[in-house]
Amino acid sequence: MNDKKSMKITHISAVEQVCDSLKQSILAEEWQVGEKLPSESSLAELYGVNRLTVRMALQKLNTLGVVETKVGEGTYVKKFSLGDIFYDISDFFSSKKPFDEIYSLRMLIEVDCCRLAMIHATDHDLENLKRQLDRYLAAKKECQEKGTDESMQTLVEEDLVFHYHVFRISHNSVYADLFLLIKNIIRQYLLEIIPRKNNLWLEKKYNEEPDSHIIIYNALLEKDLDACKQAYDDALCLDLMMDNEKDF
Repeated sequence: MNDKKSMKITHISAVEQVCDSLKQSILAEEWQVGEKLPSESSLAELYGVNRLTVRMALQKLNTLGVVETKVGEGTYVKKFSLGDIFYDISDFFSSKKPFDEIYSLRMLIEVDCCRLAMIHATDHDLENLKRQLDRYLAAKKECQEKGTDESMQTLVEEDLVFHYHVFRISHNSVYADLFLLIKNIIRQYLLEIIPRKNNLWLEKKYNEEPDSHIIIYNALLEKDLDACKQAYDDALCLDLMMDNEKDF
Protein backbone atom coordinates (compact mmCIF):
# COMPACT_ATOMS: atom_id res chain seq x y z
CA MET A 1 0.00 0.00 0.00
CA ASN A 2 1.34 3.43 -0.93
CA ASP A 3 1.59 5.63 2.20
CA LYS A 4 2.49 8.76 0.29
CA LYS A 5 -0.03 11.59 0.49
CA SER A 6 -1.82 12.53 -2.70
CA MET A 7 0.00 15.33 -4.49
CA LYS A 8 -2.09 17.21 -7.02
CA ILE A 9 -0.36 18.80 -9.98
CA THR A 10 -1.31 22.46 -10.20
CA HIS A 11 -1.68 23.97 -13.65
CA ILE A 12 0.24 27.24 -13.96
CA SER A 13 -1.74 29.73 -16.02
CA ALA A 14 -0.27 31.61 -18.94
CA VAL A 15 -0.74 34.84 -16.97
CA GLU A 16 1.41 33.48 -14.12
CA GLN A 17 4.09 32.31 -16.54
CA VAL A 18 4.27 35.67 -18.32
CA CYS A 19 4.26 37.52 -14.99
CA ASP A 20 7.08 35.34 -13.64
CA SER A 21 9.12 35.71 -16.83
CA LEU A 22 8.77 39.50 -16.71
CA LYS A 23 9.79 39.54 -13.04
CA GLN A 24 12.87 37.46 -13.77
CA SER A 25 13.83 39.77 -16.65
CA ILE A 26 13.46 42.83 -14.42
CA LEU A 27 15.48 41.16 -11.64
CA ALA A 28 18.16 40.37 -14.21
CA GLU A 29 18.10 44.09 -15.13
CA GLU A 30 17.22 43.43 -18.74
CA TRP A 31 15.01 46.47 -18.19
CA GLN A 32 16.32 49.14 -15.80
CA VAL A 33 14.30 51.18 -13.30
CA GLY A 34 12.51 53.91 -15.24
CA GLU A 35 12.85 52.07 -18.55
CA LYS A 36 9.76 51.51 -20.69
CA LEU A 37 8.71 47.91 -21.34
CA PRO A 38 7.85 46.75 -24.86
CA SER A 39 4.25 47.25 -25.93
CA GLU A 40 1.55 44.70 -25.06
CA SER A 41 1.47 43.50 -28.66
CA SER A 42 5.28 43.07 -28.73
CA LEU A 43 5.21 41.13 -25.44
CA ALA A 44 2.31 39.01 -26.69
CA GLU A 45 4.33 38.10 -29.76
CA LEU A 46 7.44 37.45 -27.64
CA TYR A 47 5.63 35.03 -25.30
CA GLY A 48 3.27 33.55 -27.88
CA VAL A 49 0.13 34.59 -26.00
CA ASN A 50 -2.72 37.04 -26.61
CA ARG A 51 -2.65 40.68 -25.49
CA LEU A 52 -5.21 40.07 -22.72
CA THR A 53 -2.82 37.61 -21.07
CA VAL A 54 -0.02 40.18 -21.19
CA ARG A 55 -2.31 42.91 -19.87
CA MET A 56 -3.35 40.74 -16.91
CA ALA A 57 0.29 39.88 -16.15
CA LEU A 58 1.20 43.59 -16.21
CA GLN A 59 -1.73 44.40 -13.93
CA LYS A 60 -0.40 41.89 -11.43
CA LEU A 61 3.06 43.46 -11.57
CA ASN A 62 1.42 46.86 -11.10
CA THR A 63 -0.28 45.60 -7.95
CA LEU A 64 3.05 44.27 -6.65
CA GLY A 65 4.66 47.67 -7.26
CA VAL A 66 7.16 46.28 -9.77
CA VAL A 67 5.95 48.35 -12.71
CA GLU A 68 3.67 51.33 -13.25
CA THR A 69 1.45 51.98 -16.23
CA LYS A 70 1.02 55.53 -17.45
CA VAL A 71 -2.12 56.08 -19.48
CA GLY A 72 -1.27 56.83 -23.09
CA GLU A 73 2.45 56.27 -22.53
CA GLY A 74 3.06 52.64 -21.63
CA THR A 75 4.43 50.56 -18.76
CA TYR A 76 7.66 51.40 -16.95
CA VAL A 77 9.86 49.53 -14.48
CA LYS A 78 9.37 51.01 -11.02
CA LYS A 79 11.83 51.15 -8.13
CA PHE A 80 10.47 48.52 -5.79
CA SER A 81 9.92 49.20 -2.11
CA LEU A 82 8.37 46.98 0.53
CA GLY A 83 7.16 50.21 2.07
CA ASP A 84 4.65 50.72 -0.73
CA ILE A 85 3.19 47.28 -0.13
CA PHE A 86 3.20 47.69 3.64
CA TYR A 87 1.49 51.08 3.41
CA ASP A 88 -1.37 49.60 1.39
CA ILE A 89 -1.98 46.74 3.83
CA SER A 90 -1.17 48.53 7.09
CA ASP A 91 -4.82 49.30 7.87
CA PHE A 92 -5.62 45.57 7.78
CA PHE A 93 -2.58 44.71 9.89
CA SER A 94 -2.99 47.46 12.48
CA SER A 95 -6.18 46.44 14.21
CA LYS A 96 -6.03 47.39 17.89
CA LYS A 97 -3.08 45.72 19.59
CA PRO A 98 -2.45 45.39 23.35
CA PHE A 99 -0.03 47.97 24.75
CA ASP A 100 2.29 45.32 26.16
CA GLU A 101 2.73 43.83 22.67
CA ILE A 102 3.50 47.25 21.26
CA TYR A 103 5.99 47.82 24.09
CA SER A 104 7.83 44.59 23.21
CA LEU A 105 7.84 45.42 19.52
CA ARG A 106 9.18 48.94 19.97
CA MET A 107 11.84 47.91 22.49
CA LEU A 108 13.09 45.20 20.15
CA ILE A 109 13.11 47.14 16.88
CA GLU A 110 13.63 50.79 17.82
CA VAL A 111 16.46 50.16 20.23
CA ASP A 112 18.25 48.14 17.56
CA CYS A 113 17.66 51.00 15.09
CA CYS A 114 19.38 53.28 17.62
CA ARG A 115 22.28 50.85 17.82
CA LEU A 116 22.67 50.87 14.05
CA ALA A 117 22.25 54.66 13.89
CA MET A 118 25.18 55.02 16.31
CA ILE A 119 27.27 53.14 13.76
CA HIS A 120 25.95 54.46 10.45
CA ALA A 121 24.30 57.86 10.97
CA THR A 122 26.03 60.77 9.26
CA ASP A 123 26.29 64.32 10.57
CA HIS A 124 23.60 65.26 8.06
CA ASP A 125 21.33 62.52 9.43
CA LEU A 126 21.75 63.82 12.97
CA GLU A 127 21.13 67.40 11.86
CA ASN A 128 17.85 66.31 10.27
CA LEU A 129 16.92 64.41 13.42
CA LYS A 130 17.61 67.53 15.50
CA ARG A 131 15.35 69.61 13.26
CA GLN A 132 12.60 67.03 13.67
CA LEU A 133 13.16 66.98 17.43
CA ASP A 134 12.66 70.75 17.49
CA ARG A 135 9.42 70.39 15.50
CA TYR A 136 8.22 67.72 17.91
CA LEU A 137 9.02 69.85 20.98
CA ALA A 138 7.25 72.86 19.44
CA ALA A 139 4.18 70.69 18.79
CA LYS A 140 4.35 69.36 22.34
CA LYS A 141 4.44 72.87 23.79
CA GLU A 142 1.46 73.92 21.68
CA CYS A 143 -0.44 70.79 22.72
CA GLN A 144 0.25 71.49 26.40
CA GLU A 145 -0.90 75.07 26.03
CA LYS A 146 -4.00 74.52 23.89
CA GLY A 147 -5.00 70.90 24.47
CA THR A 148 -7.12 70.89 21.30
CA ASP A 149 -7.77 67.83 19.16
CA GLU A 150 -5.89 69.50 16.30
CA SER A 151 -2.80 70.17 18.43
CA MET A 152 -2.85 66.58 19.69
CA GLN A 153 -3.08 65.23 16.15
CA THR A 154 -0.12 67.42 15.15
CA LEU A 155 1.89 66.18 18.12
CA VAL A 156 1.17 62.55 17.23
CA GLU A 157 2.32 63.09 13.64
CA GLU A 158 5.51 64.91 14.70
CA ASP A 159 6.21 62.11 17.17
CA LEU A 160 5.82 59.52 14.40
CA VAL A 161 8.12 61.44 12.08
CA PHE A 162 10.80 61.65 14.80
CA HIS A 163 10.77 57.88 15.25
CA TYR A 164 10.72 57.31 11.49
CA HIS A 165 13.89 59.42 11.29
CA VAL A 166 15.50 57.06 13.82
CA PHE A 167 14.54 54.11 11.61
CA ARG A 168 15.91 55.83 8.50
CA ILE A 169 19.24 56.86 9.99
CA SER A 170 19.86 53.26 10.97
CA HIS A 171 20.52 52.88 7.22
CA ASN A 172 18.73 49.55 7.30
CA SER A 173 16.14 49.73 4.51
CA VAL A 174 14.21 46.73 5.83
CA TYR A 175 13.72 48.46 9.18
CA ALA A 176 12.64 51.64 7.40
CA ASP A 177 10.09 49.69 5.37
CA LEU A 178 8.93 47.85 8.48
CA PHE A 179 8.15 51.17 10.14
CA LEU A 180 5.57 51.83 7.43
CA LEU A 181 3.86 48.56 8.33
CA ILE A 182 3.71 49.31 12.05
CA LYS A 183 3.19 53.08 11.68
CA ASN A 184 -0.58 52.90 12.14
CA ILE A 185 -0.18 50.66 15.19
CA ILE A 186 2.10 53.23 16.82
CA ARG A 187 -0.24 56.06 15.73
CA GLN A 188 -3.23 54.40 17.43
CA TYR A 189 -1.08 53.84 20.51
CA LEU A 190 -0.06 57.52 20.61
CA LEU A 191 -3.61 58.73 19.99
CA GLU A 192 -4.65 56.94 23.17
CA ILE A 193 -1.66 57.89 25.32
CA ILE A 194 -1.07 61.54 24.40
CA PRO A 195 -4.53 62.82 25.46
CA ARG A 196 -4.06 61.13 28.85
CA LYS A 197 -0.61 62.64 29.22
CA ASN A 198 -1.90 66.03 28.15
CA ASN A 199 -4.61 65.98 30.80
CA LEU A 200 -1.95 65.24 33.40
CA TRP A 201 0.25 68.03 32.00
CA LEU A 202 -2.64 70.49 32.30
CA GLU A 203 -3.40 69.30 35.85
CA LYS A 204 0.32 69.52 36.66
CA LYS A 205 0.31 65.88 37.81
CA TYR A 206 2.92 64.81 35.30
CA ASN A 207 6.04 66.44 33.92
CA GLU A 208 8.31 64.54 31.56
CA GLU A 209 11.54 66.46 31.99
CA PRO A 210 13.75 65.93 30.21
CA ASP A 211 11.60 64.64 27.40
CA SER A 212 12.48 61.07 26.35
CA HIS A 213 12.97 62.23 22.75
CA ILE A 214 15.71 64.62 23.92
CA ILE A 215 17.39 61.80 25.85
CA ILE A 216 17.25 59.53 22.79
CA TYR A 217 18.71 62.24 20.55
CA ASN A 218 21.55 63.01 23.01
CA ALA A 219 22.23 59.31 23.46
CA LEU A 220 22.60 58.94 19.70
CA LEU A 221 25.04 61.85 19.63
CA GLU A 222 27.07 60.34 22.46
CA LYS A 223 26.71 56.78 21.12
CA ASP A 224 25.36 55.68 24.49
CA LEU A 225 23.16 52.66 23.77
CA ASP A 226 22.41 52.00 27.45
CA ALA A 227 21.03 55.52 27.90
CA CYS A 228 18.98 55.13 24.73
CA LYS A 229 17.55 51.82 25.85
CA GLN A 230 16.75 53.25 29.28
CA ALA A 231 14.92 56.21 27.73
CA TYR A 232 12.72 53.89 25.69
CA ASP A 233 12.13 51.60 28.65
CA ASP A 234 11.18 54.46 30.99
CA ALA A 235 8.84 56.12 28.49
CA LEU A 236 7.13 52.94 27.35
CA CYS A 237 6.81 51.54 30.89
CA LEU A 238 5.09 54.78 31.91
CA ASP A 239 2.72 54.39 28.96
CA LEU A 240 1.94 50.84 30.06
CA MET A 241 1.27 52.01 33.61
CA MET A 242 -1.05 54.76 32.34
CA ASP A 243 -2.92 52.19 30.26
CA ASN A 244 -3.30 49.83 33.20
CA GLU A 245 -4.31 52.59 35.60
CA LYS A 246 -6.72 54.77 33.68
CA ASP A 247 -7.02 57.22 36.58
CA PHE A 248 -3.28 57.60 37.08
